[in-house]
Amino acid sequence: MHRNAPDYTDAMVTAVALAAGASTRMGAQKLLLPLGNEPLVRRAARQLLDAGFAEVLVIVGSEHEKVLAALAGLPIRHAINADYATGMGSSFRTAVEHLDESDAAMFALADQPFVTAKEYRAVLDAYRQHAPAIVSVRYGNVTAPPQLFSRALFPELAQLEDGARPVLERHRDQTFVIDFPAELLLDIDTPEDYERARSRLSAQSP
Repeated sequence: MHRNAPDYTDAMVTAVALAAGASTRMGAQKLLLPLGNEPLVRRAARQLLDAGFAEVLVIVGSEHEKVLAALAGLPIRHAINADYATGMGSSFRTAVEHLDESDAAMFALADQPFVTAKEYRAVLDAYRQHAPAIVSVRYGNVTAPPQLFSRALFPELAQLEDGARPVLERHRDQTFVIDFPAELLLDIDTPEDYERARSRLSAQSP
C-alpha cells in the first residue's frame, strides 16, 4: 500500500524511460540503433539503473519485442503501451497505471544519449533534498526531460495528450529547476541527429 507520509530521503522513486514511439522521422526503430557498442535504448536504461532509483520502468510500444530483446539481462520492469501511435500522452497513462507503489517518478526519454547517470542522479537528489512537486531541467533556455513528478500529480499526467508541458505550466510555483549544460540536449529523431551523436561520442572516446 502506498505510504501516506513518505520520508523523502527514503521515498520510492521510479525512473520511467519513455521508449514506445515509432521513430517515423528516422525511418527505422531508432532505439535499436547502435551507439557506443550497444543499442540506444540499452544505453539509456543502463544510465537510469546506475543513477540510484528504486526501480526502472521502460514503456515500450512500437516493435516492443525487439526493444525488449535489446534490454535483455537488465534488471528493469516494462509495460507495453498498445496505444503508442496516439502520442506521448498514452505512454504517461501507461506508466501511471504501473506506478502503484511509487512516491514519485522521473520521466526520461530513451533517445537522449548524452544525459547520463550523473544528471539523472542530480534530479533524484533534488527531489530527496527539497521535496518539490516537480523537479524540472533546463538546458540553457530550453526546458526538456528528464522531469520528476510527485505522486500527487500522477492523475494529471494520466490525462495528458502529448508531453508534460501543461502540468509543468500549472505547477510552476511548486517546481525546483536544475540547470544542465546545453550541449547535453540532443534527441535522436532523424538520421542527421544519429550521425551527430555518433560523431560526438567518437570524439569523446580516448
